[in-house]
Amino acid sequence: MRFHKEKPKKLTHCTKSAGAVRNILNHGFAWVPNKRNLIQSLLPEWDQKGREPQEFGMISFTENEIEITPNHREKFGHFGIVVSSVWATSQAAQRVIYVDHAGPVFEALQTIFQIGYIDLKTKIESQDDEFLTLSSTNKSFASSVVGPRLWPNLAQLYEYMEPSENSFQREWRIVNPVPFYGFKGTLPKIIEDVSPPLNWANLTNVVPVSPKDIVEILCPSRVESELRSSLPDSYLKTKIRIY
Repeated sequence: MRFHKEKPKKLTHCTKSAGAVRNILNHGFAWVPNKRNLIQSLLPEWDQKGREPQEFGMISFTENEIEITPNHREKFGHFGIVVSSVWATSQAAQRVIYVDHAGPVFEALQTIFQIGYIDLKTKIESQDDEFLTLSSTNKSFASSVVGPRLWPNLAQLYEYMEPSENSFQREWRIVNPVPFYGFKGTLPKIIEDVSPPLNWANLTNVVPVSPKDIVEILCPSRVESELRSSLPDSYLKTKIRIY
């Protein structure tokens, strides 16, 4: 039997202003931390300084047609940047796994996470707080300590998990492969780092795109002129779909 990796469908990144569209096209998509708020349900004893596993930034896209999903637009923004499936595949975009807070699937996941966490702690000779935090929240660090055991794989799985109450988002996700703890406290402050990014931020804070990577840009009719005047010169021929 052959298994085929699912190819991303039409994926759209939503944002809230024409200026934000311009910044993304010029500099790239910003890594943004995303609390999934599942780990304490899976592991009631979890207490790692407010961190979740693999909380190193994500870039989110939706399969939704944002023109007909007002709840999505209201939450994430009325502008949409549609990326090509080739670009999404090259960035290892994956469909999000939505998890209920109860039921047989949740109970199975809870059991597996508890087994993995206990295994991790028993394999760590020194269990001081900082060492345990690094091991439990960083799959690469955990692998270097305990090898390819259960916990590093669960940490990777957790990167793509999300509570079921958010399933309306129909999200695909790109996750940061580089451990990065330097996020500023709020989303506006995070965006400051990519408006524009400077020095090392050009490498660590964004994932760049080029005109060939963008299929189209979605824009409400009332702000079409604002968007067109904001586009970088290299994107003037990019399709704009008005709704």
